[in-house]
Amino acid sequence: MFDATKSKFSGINFVKLNTDDASNSADCAKYNVKGIPRVVFLDGSGNVLYNSHAFSDVESFAAQINQFK
Repeated sequence: MFDATKSKFSGINFVKLNTDDASNSADCAKYNVKGIPRVVFLDGSGNVLYNSHAFSDVESFAAQINQFK
């Protein structure tokens, strides 16, 4: 679902973090990721716009992205 949604958008940086990888622990802490799946949207300055559960389908995920474009 992540990759399918990602393919619909250009000019937006999509990043997956492996929460089991210790090298990502600082980012997980910074964005309060305590469970997965989790979606965090940031603006160009790194400010959090959205931080909540992941979406169950491409259409819902894309609609949420469009709210912040």
